[in-house]
Amino acid sequence: MNWDLNAYFAEFNGPAMSSFKTQLEDDTAALLKRSSALETLDQANAVDWEAVFLMDEELGTRYSHLGSYLGCLTAADAANEAYKREEAIFSRVAAEAVKINVELRRALKDATDVDFEAFSKRPALSSAKFSLEYMRKEAQFAMSPEQEAVAADLGVDGLEAWGRLYDTVSGKLSFEMHWPDGRIEELPIALRRSLMEGPNREVRQAAFEGGNKAWETVEDVTASALNAISGTRHTLYDYRGVPHFLDKALFDACISQKTLEAMFEAIQSEREMSRRILRVKANAMGLDGIAWYDLGAPLPFPDQGKLSWDIAKDMVQGAFSKSYPALGEFQRMMVDKAWIEWEPRPGKRPGAFCTGSQLIRESRIHMTYNESVGDVRTLAHEAGHAFHSHVMRDLRPF
Repeated sequence: MNWDLNAYFAEFNGPAMSSFKTQLEDDTAALLKRSSALETLDQANAVDWEAVFLMDEELGTRYSHLGSYLGCLTAADAANEAYKREEAIFSRVAAEAVKINVELRRALKDATDVDFEAFSKRPALSSAKFSLEYMRKEAQFAMSPEQEAVAADLGVDGLEAWGRLYDTVSGKLSFEMHWPDGRIEELPIALRRSLMEGPNREVRQAAFEGGNKAWETVEDVTASALNAISGTRHTLYDYRGVPHFLDKALFDACISQKTLEAMFEAIQSEREMSRRILRVKANAMGLDGIAWYDLGAPLPFPDQGKLSWDIAKDMVQGAFSKSYPALGEFQRMMVDKAWIEWEPRPGKRPGAFCTGSQLIRESRIHMTYNESVGDVRTLAHEAGHAFHSHVMRDLRPF
């Protein structure tokens, strides 16, 4: 792997990681027992609930740490059975943490406005008021604690398992690349997107078509996963009394249906601008229209060669430093500290993401760099997410 994960743990399943997991499991079990023994929040038990909320906040930082670490490992080496097994175990432990959140929502759901207001003004919690209000609103659409606990347990081998299956399937998937010179090569699916953003249209089209054929070989699996994810959510919404399937997404994004509709109206009203841009691009490329595999292609400027990883780092570094020096310095630090997994190789999950640990206050970027302009944009995009987390690193999790 290209990135340095030693700040997480010096060794996978070594003494430090094993001790960390054991302590996390013990503390989770103890906090679940403590929180489930308390009655609904009121003035008499406010001190006890405050301790529970603060302990849960601290537990969350540790869960982000271990979850981010395992996510890094399984993305960079999706075929590693030890990593996948550990991630599955983590999902089961995390389900116990979800049960603690059920108890937190129970505490707030039926608390009086007076008691809740007094609780949220306590010195240790006053800077977490938004999160407390959010939890209280969410609690209004919760099942009974017993039902929510069952849902958390079933999620380990249900809802979350479909996501892990995708990681495995996509990480092992490869496609047949028919190069313009007649060569046929088996390539990891993680390289497909980069090839579709290169300057050669024949290469882009071959990667597009070869990748589609590869995904068609697992279409039943992926369709079943998507149906199972949606079906589980709809069933839970029914039991939780969520009126519309979009309501949870709107709530999570802290926006209203009216806001969402306004956003779509704005997009529709200005869609001609996007069409104009694509027509200009098609004309510059000598095409009648733009195909899907032309969307990310560079314009046909002369002397376009492949962009090495060193060139890409310098391009992003230079652009950031000119526009916002602090972002440029942060990008330099990420490169110097090896926070980026970029190398193309078999067994990597496709796509790109930024992850991070609230415990060590560091981020990591996962991508597959294949020397295209699109890959440079991806690096810059994910670096933006990492910088966002860096700016917020001193804020409490709540």
